[in-house]
Amino acid sequence: MLTLTLDSLDLEQGLAQVVPLKDARAAGEGRIIPLQPKTVVALTRYIRARESHKLSKGRELWLGTRNRSRLTYSGLYRMLNRRAKDAGYEGCHPHQFRHTWTDDMLSAGVAGEDVMTLAGWKDSTMLRRYAADMAVSRAVKVAKKLGDRY
Repeated sequence: MLTLTLDSLDLEQGLAQVVPLKDARAAGEGRIIPLQPKTVVALTRYIRARESHKLSKGRELWLGTRNRSRLTYSGLYRMLNRRAKDAGYEGCHPHQFRHTWTDDMLSAGVAGEDVMTLAGWKDSTMLRRYAADMAVSRAVKVAKKLGDRY
């Protein structure tokens, strides 16, 4: 998310191209992810507000507060923790959203292979790792939908 640039967004189509941080970046690998309509609206508003930043001519999408340079992981971490605390949650960190996102996708009926594609995972080990937290809950919901059959 932090590597997004203005060029990586296609808000008309509701898409973003995410480029990996590690070795795959050199190989030019990346993935296209769909953006939800509310996300497109929020990004459009952010880009409009971003124009007043002294570094708004740069390519980086996320800029720091008080005219600082691009947003870093530590800045994202601090911002997320502050907002989570305001909402009554403690100990929140950005990577936790991978677990929630994976559960949401699988619960909505998205095939595991499609989840892997959207997440950029080449191996099903990652799918199992991120899906494990809520596996029992998902299984119980599916079983209850069957009703009295079983």
